[in-house]
Amino acid sequence: MDQIETLQSLVFSVPNSIWISFVCILAVYIWATYPYTQLKYLGIPGPKPTPIMGNLPDLKKKGHAQLYTELINKYGKVLSFYIGRYPGIVVADPEIVRQIMTKEFATFTNRSKLRPGDRITFSMVLHARDAKWKFLRTMLTPNFTAKKLRGMTPLIHIAISNLEKRCEAYAESCDEVNIVSLFGGYTMDVIASTSFGIKVNSQNDADNIFVKNARKIIETNQLHFIFALNYICNPLFKFINSLFLNLMVTQRKFFVNFCKLLLDDRRKDNNNEYNDLLQMMIDTQREPNSSEETNGTVETEAENTNQKMPKKRKFTDEEIIAQCIIFFLAGYETTASTLSFMAHSLALNPDIQKKIQDEIKDVLGDEPADYENIQKLTYLDQCVSETLRKYPIATKVVRETGRDITIKNWNFPKNAEVIIPIYAIHHNPEYWPEPEKFDPERFSPEAQKKHVPFTYIPFGGGPRICIGLRLAQLELKMVITQILRKFKFVPCEKTEYPIEFGKGPLLAAKNGITLKIEKLL
Repeated sequence: MDQIETLQSLVFSVPNSIWISFVCILAVYIWATYPYTQLKYLGIPGPKPTPIMGNLPDLKKKGHAQLYTELINKYGKVLSFYIGRYPGIVVADPEIVRQIMTKEFATFTNRSKLRPGDRITFSMVLHARDAKWKFLRTMLTPNFTAKKLRGMTPLIHIAISNLEKRCEAYAESCDEVNIVSLFGGYTMDVIASTSFGIKVNSQNDADNIFVKNARKIIETNQLHFIFALNYICNPLFKFINSLFLNLMVTQRKFFVNFCKLLLDDRRKDNNNEYNDLLQMMIDTQREPNSSEETNGTVETEAENTNQKMPKKRKFTDEEIIAQCIIFFLAGYETTASTLSFMAHSLALNPDIQKKIQDEIKDVLGDEPADYENIQKLTYLDQCVSETLRKYPIATKVVRETGRDITIKNWNFPKNAEVIIPIYAIHHNPEYWPEPEKFDPERFSPEAQKKHVPFTYIPFGGGPRICIGLRLAQLELKMVITQILRKFKFVPCEKTEYPIEFGKGPLLAAKNGITLKIEKLL
């Protein structure tokens, strides 16, 4: 009895401040860790999450390409991965991927909602949700038809001509060249002309105000902090999103204002001689949209809202500006990186490079590359496909689960982030033997018949597949065709192999890709 009384006296003698601190610490710990039991109870294996941060520290340490590959090898093709305090499920089973992207698309329509943004951001077709995404996709798809792409080839030829001059200079000087920077100038010129209808010649005019702001917005790391804040605390700090974007990202504000001025100029001009994406979207404003929308309405915001718009409507100026910005951001770095990885692969495989050059000579002769004739270059197409298999620029795609659903005995809870690790799937030896080998024969007509569906998804798949993939492939194949007619890529002392990747979600060479360019005899 005396011992009990002594214990009670000790307990009640502890200062209140210490008790309050203890309760606060316990409450924070519970808040930080309670979400981590959800996927475990569903029988989904995975690495142990860190309080508050989840599995994000591992992602920062190893990068997207390496980490997901390692986790799949350890835990299997379906595993848990906590994005901060939010449940994520990594899915590398091609049959489940197929159902997510096609059969059950209505459940997995939206991309991740854990990202910073404002009205402009969520008006981009890449990030738009539900009915708003459907409206944008329906309106934009006709801008990427064969007829539209044919009309863009003269703009692409101008950029290729400037690139050829730079290649000529490097060949004559025998200087080493960071091929990423070289192709970056080309893709910037193409995107500026095909999206905005402007000629910036970034390959020779690095001081152009458009070029300077474009490079800064792509190279900036300012968004890393706000992304982390979203993963950890969303929606507690959701209000910071718009504040951050409005006050700190000056380059983004430049593009918004730039697009507004272009819109005003186009409407005053009225000559309709432009053949770019901006003009195509402006033209749709002059004709009513007859497309059917989900539930007969179109949402005005990315998030669910009570504000609805009529079923038949036109692009708003805000939506046009948003598409111009995302077309630029999505089309610049991705295509430049793919071209650089392909040049690196050809430099290290001169026999493959020579085979492409022979095909160009035999099939096209002296005929300039255009939309029609590059379709005849079947071996070039195989090489492009193999480049995108080995080096998929988007290392992953993310879909949000719209409802509780079971696929192949796996339970996917509502609001979970489903991560489809493209790089890991493309490097799975079960589907791609010797995955690190560059082998275009994987995509021969005979070999493609044996491919497991949804094990090759460099542009995603289903209704939400990359809308600009045909334009990207056009500008990629046209420039490779024209360059390989006169030059060849060769390795040098600074050429890395294997390439060391950065740790971001987009696959990129951490140290650039250094090659030499030689003129053909």
